[in-house]
Amino acid sequence: MKKILVLISFVFITIGAFAQNMSGAKEKIKAYKVAYITEHLNLTSSEAERFWPIYNKHQEIINNFKKQRRQIIRSLKETSQNSSDLSNERVSELLNNYLDAEEKKNESQETSITQLRKIISDKKVIQLIKIESDFNKRILDKIRERKRNN
Repeated sequence: MKKILVLISFVFITIGAFAQNMSGAKEKIKAYKVAYITEHLNLTSSEAERFWPIYNKHQEIINNFKKQRRQIIRSLKETSQNSSDLSNERVSELLNNYLDAEEKKNESQETSITQLRKIISDKKVIQLIKIESDFNKRILDKIRERKRNN
């Protein structure tokens, strides 16, 4: 129990220092997410040591796919405004790029889960999926609340 408390304290101190040195909403959300996952997943120090590098690498990959997806969607929006100039080849290319990005994202998710199952129990992997969903819901609720108050 002491190890868990020490680990959580260390994470919060690290996050606090990290958040102070960085600016912007994205960094604050990342720090909040780490704290939220750490608090709710109850990782042992051994699990946490192996968990975070895999999780962070996966998040980086997912963020790159999201960025690629946004670029593809932006291209689709731009080309759909000029639909008369749009060739079938261009439509096919954009659609294939979109499907490739989604497939790679899913493969990354599968790889990440497979790696995490070697470190933490299946129950904790399922909890992680729920914790991430709950975290995203909380962030969206906070954003909506801020919009209402402005």
